Amino acid sequence: MVAAKRGRPKKVPKFKDLLRKTIPAADIFEPDELLTYEALVGIYLKDFDESQLTANDMDDIMSIAMNRVLEIRLLKASKGDATMQIDASTAIERLRKQTEKLKENLASRRKDRIDPKKYSGFSIVDMAVSFDMDKKREIMERASNKLVNEDEVKKSDLLIGNRNDEDADIIEEE
Repeated sequence: MVAAKRGRPKKVPKFKDLLRKTIPAADIFEPDELLTYEALVGIYLKDFDESQLTANDMDDIMSIAMNRVLEIRLLKASKGDATMQIDASTAIERLRKQTEKLKENLASRRKDRIDPKKYSGFSIVDMAVSFDMDKKREIMERASNKLVNEDEVKKSDLLIGNRNDEDADIIEEE
């Protein structure tokens, strides 16, 4: 008999894969809602390093995505029915308040994980200079690429014109 392994596995599964295996979202949502839910979870996960995600973060992300899907469901259900729209708007307002609290919780936990010593000594001027250098490098690369493209076009047969063009290079044929 092989003893069951305990602890964290060597290769931790991705959160989205774990979510699909453990939460029966397909039983809860319609197919189009399921796509929206999974897309929203994916969008929110991009804000985090998955190695730093906690159970509370995962719960909040799932709740935010679920609230958004429920808002859409309420809007669809109340379409065309004025009395139902009033009830739906109240429920949607509650969902949005809850979602805002969840987002604040996520943001505060993420902020707590940032090591302040890592960024000490940086001033706004340092960040602006760094940003300017990155932009300058990007612009220089773009300009050099355009110059290379311009040289290629000049050397190609694309610019063959007539003798009366002001900017034409006259090539004497022998």
